[in-house]
Amino acid sequence: MSDDVLDVLIVGAGPAGLTLACDLARRGIACRVVDGAERPSTASRAKTIQPRSLEVADDLGVIDRVLRLGTIDVPTRHYDRERVVSEAVEVAVGKPTPGAPYAPVWLSQPRFESILRDRLAELGGQVEWGSAATGLRQDAGSVTATVRTAAGRREIRARYLVGCDGARSLVRHRTGATLRGTSYPDQRWYLGDVRVAGLDRHCQHLWMSPEHGILSLFPLPSTDIWQLQASVPADEQQPVPPSLELFRHIFAERAGVPGLVIDDAGWQSLYKINVCLVDRYRVGRVFLAGDAAHIHSPAGGQGMNTGIQDAYNLGWKLAAVLDGADAALLDTYEQERRPVAQSVLEDSTTRLHAMMRASGNGDGSDALRGLTDDFTTGLTIAYPDSPLTRHRHLPPRPEGPRAGDRAPDAPCLDAATGRERRIFDLLRGPHWTLLSFGHDHDHDHSHDPVRDLIADETSVPLRTYRVTTDATATGPDTIFDADGHAHRLYNTDGDELVLIRPDGYIATRAHALSRDGSLPPTAGRAV
Repeated sequence: MSDDVLDVLIVGAGPAGLTLACDLARRGIACRVVDGAERPSTASRAKTIQPRSLEVADDLGVIDRVLRLGTIDVPTRHYDRERVVSEAVEVAVGKPTPGAPYAPVWLSQPRFESILRDRLAELGGQVEWGSAATGLRQDAGSVTATVRTAAGRREIRARYLVGCDGARSLVRHRTGATLRGTSYPDQRWYLGDVRVAGLDRHCQHLWMSPEHGILSLFPLPSTDIWQLQASVPADEQQPVPPSLELFRHIFAERAGVPGLVIDDAGWQSLYKINVCLVDRYRVGRVFLAGDAAHIHSPAGGQGMNTGIQDAYNLGWKLAAVLDGADAALLDTYEQERRPVAQSVLEDSTTRLHAMMRASGNGDGSDALRGLTDDFTTGLTIAYPDSPLTRHRHLPPRPEGPRAGDRAPDAPCLDAATGRERRIFDLLRGPHWTLLSFGHDHDHDHSHDPVRDLIADETSVPLRTYRVTTDATATGPDTIFDADGHAHRLYNTDGDELVLIRPDGYIATRAHALSRDGSLPPTAGRAV
């Protein structure tokens, strides 16, 4: 690559763009992030980080910061006007388990973005604020973006460009990709970041009625701000613009709690629900991620999370191709992620309609419980039909992960030190991981079962670990599965190889002594 050509230009510094930038930076990829805004947004917008996105945060090295600033299990206090009807945790999905260590975390989008920006700075990167992409053109070898700054226009040339620039994406528009979907004119919401003196911050406060719909005040963790959400009645043809006065009126009309007044309102929005999906995730050397590619109903808290996981899927593939892998690897981004977005769109729309029906009946608890389940965690996302997934001739597995599924965590011990070493500790980083259950494969990869799984062992960063229930086992990178969690969660009785992609999905499972394994051709030089 010549000095004047960047590896990757990222347009948009929201959660998707920052996730991608962090992932590329830690792989040594030269990337830049530009955003037309003059400074980071303070609008709360999304506020749920789902378990799968928390696993991404773990891999990127920011999970401790997220857990420190965020909150788990926020109760909901239901009201009938000023009278408290009930209080309980209703929007949650289970508890941490050995295979899935994170429960959903409440944390506002600006706080999460700040964490990612700090991580990017640690990796040597930064966001170029006040740099608005206004045009782009591409040829066989590069993409050139025109960027407007206070100092004038300039051009940035890169081998690849990723549009993470939101629902009104300039990148999407300039590539000719088309956003198709449905608008729901009767589903409109007032949103705002407000301050309310004297209101208990340990819980969400919720009012629901057939007459007025929904009013919610949610305490944003690590701030003194509340996120206000108020549905607009369906028969209100022309909603007035949001304002502090309007929010006060809504609160007085629907809640009427004596002595409580909204005394400040920052971000204010009239949100109209659209459900859309782009027809292409890739146009030549340009890719789309996050809201630039899909727009969801907020029900289920999946929009921001889907964008984070888009970026996580794309990052290692871009790095691999820039390092010499077959460019066809990049086609798997759309093949894997577009069906996920389609499923999320359908699911979140169904949840929204169910919530509105329940709220119309005054059943607030039922409405909230229907917002989340195993699907919304992101842990069930899988790529069984991906070209990168190789299914082996193993006995049928009624339980446990198969090729294409997410690789579960499990608590184990380092055989040499006796200290805890989780499976996620082994996966963390920009490499492929080979778990060898029960069989010692000499960690120089000299045994045929390991060699057969690698198309080009000299160019694939691969870490191999032996996972065993044998308490007497020793040797480098030997993991003692003291309680058998790893063997149970992976549903193996030993002498099996599990190859895990850099983004934590199982590429293949094979008998340790078989010779029929090989990485998919496109992954031959992956990372």
